[in-house]
Amino acid sequence: MQIVGVGPNPARFLTVEAIERILQADLLISSESMLREIDGFRIEAEIDLSDKEIVVWDGSVRETLTEYADNDPVVIARGDPTYMGVGRLASLLFDDVKIVPGVSSLQALTARFGLGFHEVEAHVNLHSGKDVKKVVENLGAGRTTAVLFGKVRPAKVVEVIESTGLNVKVIAGERLWYPDERLATELHSLRDFSEFTVAIFEPDHASSKPTLR
Repeated sequence: MQIVGVGPNPARFLTVEAIERILQADLLISSESMLREIDGFRIEAEIDLSDKEIVVWDGSVRETLTEYADNDPVVIARGDPTYMGVGRLASLLFDDVKIVPGVSSLQALTARFGLGFHEVEAHVNLHSGKDVKKVVENLGAGRTTAVLFGKVRPAKVVEVIESTGLNVKVIAGERLWYPDERLATELHSLRDFSEFTVAIFEPDHASSKPTLR
């Protein structure tokens, strides 16, 4: 099994290595939206998916990987597959997994604001209200925290943070590196951001912590 990362926007971040792995594949697994973005994409070579077997995520990622593990699939993952993504899950489930790294959404965000990737101290992938609680706990403990949104939208996190009375600084990006990307540096601005958002929150009282700009 091969897990191939294509960055936050494959038109900008698809690597030569990723292109080669995709072109060599007989079976591709990915989301429908991701497949639409790369089909017909041109750089040094044209990516043509017409002669490949295609499996679109439908239901459990774990179940899909397990079902097709013996078919030598290439799994296409947005961002970097090892940053809270399918790459880590596949490595835990199977012995022979090869991963082609991509640019993560967190790297894309820190690059937009000139912040060091290493300055983030905690990471939360939002799947439920319990994960929102983890964000608040991290901020209360003074930890600069990166948040990937998904099933929990940014407005909910803003609501919970404001209800605690915590003062935080924030940088955030929605649909990073696409023509319609949006950036935010104010907490309230996140209320109308979509699930395609990554943010870094920093407790405002942590004077010894890295400062978000």
